[in-house]
Amino acid sequence: MVQKRNLSAAKIKQTAMQLINENGAEQLSFSRVATNLGVKPQAMYPYFKSKEALKVSLIVDFLDHLTSQISAQLVGVAGQEALMVYGEQLYHHLLAQPEMTRLAFGGIDYQHQSVAYEHFRDLIALLKRLIRPFTQNETDVINYSRLFRAFIFGFVQNELWGLFHGSPVPAKSSFDTALQQVIGLITVS
Repeated sequence: MVQKRNLSAAKIKQTAMQLINENGAEQLSFSRVATNLGVKPQAMYPYFKSKEALKVSLIVDFLDHLTSQISAQLVGVAGQEALMVYGEQLYHHLLAQPEMTRLAFGGIDYQHQSVAYEHFRDLIALLKRLIRPFTQNETDVINYSRLFRAFIFGFVQNELWGLFHGSPVPAKSSFDTALQQVIGLITVS
């Protein structure tokens, strides 16, 4: 139980994240978070004006963590290997937190959440920087970035939905093969 004077945005987000991981984002509510913290829902309003604001804050943290983790793995890596690292790391991190992945890439409308969109753009800017040396113009950078993202997000979504379950070919094996093919397409001279 958290006393109201010890309540913080960090404690609220930590509790909300725990609830999302246990029950899914669709079950998130101010009253559930407050109950778990031992406070009244009204005590959370100075930190988050609404459940939507809390969700956006969690998504921003998630996106920043993804970008940070992938960036750290890319130190000293370039070319095709960098694209491989980016793809493998994004795949791994999205599957490691399935409920946050569902929330971040299916739980909000980025057109109406400019704060979250700016943080998503940071993740995409990193990918575009890796693709740029293999392209002739900015249109190719955008197109290949979209292809790369669509492949990874689509693959992760299918895996989270269980659509690869029961296949004689492990999902990770299919992902690795397809990632190499997408990178080959992007980096062909």
